[in-house]
Amino acid sequence: MSARLRRFLLPVDVKTGQACDFIEFSARRRAGCEDDVKGLIGKKIGMTQVFNDEGNLVPVTVVDVSTCQVVGKRTPEKDQYSAVTLGFGEIREKVLNQAQRGFFKKNSAALRRHLKEFRVTPEDAAQFNVGDAVKADLFTKGQLVDVTGTTKGRGFSGVMRRWSFKGSQTKTHGTHEYQRHPGAIGQRKTPGRTYPNKKMPGHYGVEQVTTQNLTVVDVDTEKGLLLIKGAVPGHNDAIVYVRPSVKVALRAQHKASRG
Repeated sequence: MSARLRRFLLPVDVKTGQACDFIEFSARRRAGCEDDVKGLIGKKIGMTQVFNDEGNLVPVTVVDVSTCQVVGKRTPEKDQYSAVTLGFGEIREKVLNQAQRGFFKKNSAALRRHLKEFRVTPEDAAQFNVGDAVKADLFTKGQLVDVTGTTKGRGFSGVMRRWSFKGSQTKTHGTHEYQRHPGAIGQRKTPGRTYPNKKMPGHYGVEQVTTQNLTVVDVDTEKGLLLIKGAVPGHNDAIVYVRPSVKVALRAQHKASRG
């Protein structure tokens, strides 16, 4: 592989300026940002409005994180990496399958409906024990976070709603009864088929989406609530995952490497 082609195809180490392997690059990236991957599982309550310190009205989404609890841990000695498994929401034992019951019994943890593993440093993992409650004060007021959730399901939708197509030019080309259609979806004899991933009508929604760089407007530790500026994916009562912003961590790492 030529040096020029290698430069464009492989990631570059910001410290040395040299291209490196994808696996090596991913390991370095995880190692540099590991302390910022910790997060919380929450439930979207709904949206409201609050006044900030400047007196401006800010739309916020209320996220309930009151029942987050540590139900498992990963250690470098046994699992080759360090992480904490959080559980959220109560559930009856009869609903769980045998594998899930064995997991909670092995860790001597309370039963939880939703589980999520978050990467942390070994030092941070040592501060958590199985059964400990993880509260909303994990985040601070003014901090930027990434919120991951499942979007609302909107059923079978056309291309104008699903992919924001413009539609047919009815006033300039004399189109008749063909206003909201996608138009041509392929070629003629060559290749004689429709390409994969062509944007067409179909099921819209119910997809995992992450909204990045949202601001934490306020933290209510007593009630276990996070007030996050703007909208987050999902319907009311949907499960969401709140993490520190990954872009902020990468920018800080890049800035530190440049001195």
